[in-house]
Amino acid sequence: MKKKVALLMCILVMVCSLAACGGKDGDSAGSGSSGKNNDTSSTTPEPEEAKIKGTTESWGIYSEILVPEGMSLTTGTTTNAEDENAVWVKKADNAMNYFYFILSTEEQSRKDVAATIEKNQTYNPEEVTLKAGDLEWKGVGYNYLGSDVAQMYAVIGDKVINVRMAGFAYNSDYAKAILGSLKLK
Repeated sequence: MKKKVALLMCILVMVCSLAACGGKDGDSAGSGSSGKNNDTSSTTPEPEEAKIKGTTESWGIYSEILVPEGMSLTTGTTTNAEDENAVWVKKADNAMNYFYFILSTEEQSRKDVAATIEKNQTYNPEEVTLKAGDLEWKGVGYNYLGSDVAQMYAVIGDKVINVRMAGFAYNSDYAKAILGSLKLK
């Protein structure tokens, strides 16, 4: 009896292992594989952020900002829709997934990042840096109850822009594309 239970356990583990491996992209034994050599290492792959399609829009001090398909641009702050120093790029079907940009100072942005790290110690925040387009963004990224969030800032000419994002990892393709597209007046 013990041998049969052990055998069943082994079979279950093996089936689960095979199921976990079968769906990976590029897996030579995965479902839908033709068995042909799909080596494309001799070609330069397109950057992931270039795959994010959308339109370039503007508002206030923001002369260019990418608004990906399935997202929308909302102007101003939550209390003043006419504030030309603030803009949101939100998922159309989930306003809790967003990028919120606002004019700041480098000193205030550093303080905001430090406060975010201190307040969210439970969620293992980490200081991060991201190169997106010509801009370098510095800040903090972490996972809050299953949702990626970040707060970062970049010096753009003589201005500093602070971005808060929710529902997107700081280094996701969406973050790289949107943050890299930002241009100011």
